[in-house]
Amino acid sequence: MGILHNSLSGRNRRKPALFQGIYLKYPEVQRAEVSTPADILEALKTFAHRQVNCVVVNGGDGTIQATIGALFHHRPFALMPRLAVLPAGTANLIAGDVGLGRFESHTLEQLLVQAEAMTPGLCFETRPVLRIQFPESREPLHGMFFGAGAIYHGTQLGIETKQSIGRLGEWGAGLILLKFLLALASGSRKGLNPITVRVATGESAPLQHEYLVLLVTTLDRLFLGMKPFWGKQSQPLRYTSLRVPYRYLWRALPTLFRGKTHPLATTEHGYVSENLSRLRLVFNSGFVLDGEVYASSLPEEPLTLDSPGELSFVRLKTE
Repeated sequence: MGILHNSLSGRNRRKPALFQGIYLKYPEVQRAEVSTPADILEALKTFAHRQVNCVVVNGGDGTIQATIGALFHHRPFALMPRLAVLPAGTANLIAGDVGLGRFESHTLEQLLVQAEAMTPGLCFETRPVLRIQFPESREPLHGMFFGAGAIYHGTQLGIETKQSIGRLGEWGAGLILLKFLLALASGSRKGLNPITVRVATGESAPLQHEYLVLLVTTLDRLFLGMKPFWGKQSQPLRYTSLRVPYRYLWRALPTLFRGKTHPLATTEHGYVSENLSRLRLVFNSGFVLDGEVYASSLPEEPLTLDSPGELSFVRLKTE
């Protein structure tokens, strides 16, 4: 087992000594201090050389994203290791779906104890990895949640208020969502300007529309337990969008947030949710991947979203 520890992640920064006792108690466990993608890649190369088969990520969504990127783009392991994720960041979107457990030293110790036990109290869940490929020479990005439109503006607001609303984690994300919903109800457009996107799914020709929200994820659950995707196809990418003009938002939203279909949430009324293997997007705006904000690609060239494979995540069994 190998541990990637990011001291700069939100919760580790607030509780810098939380895991020190565990690290001292289990000196045989490989551990690396990391804060940049280059640190993570070097640590993973060392772990691979020492035949580590499970990587514990003690960091936030950005650290997990960089770890996934290093694993899939640079391939330091001959056999892909399992990941165990501690919710050490601020939003902890990925850990909320496939995390090891609570942000406590006991959680990590339970993993170390159970990994050595004859009947380990562990379970494993797989998720596809989301890949974003650029038309220029940029390296592809790997992660689990892509968002544009209001999600991009909401993430920017979370970063700007990271000492207040932003530090509340998924509750802070919920407050930002509530702010946007109230703005919609009042007719305000602040932070809610639609973006023009050309979307092509599969081999179909691209269609251009204005979108308020567009997301693609491989997670089963988003913050506060929301599941705003209701596609039925057996494909790895969950794609959901809200097109302008939309209708019946207030009647459909409570049902859609629970991952269920609603008779009024149709394509004609602005709603699309389907599972895809590949998606091409052309737009002139920033986007979000796992809470990190990125500039858009060249305006007239598409981003291609697909999945290069799956990862297995380790979780502690609950009573």
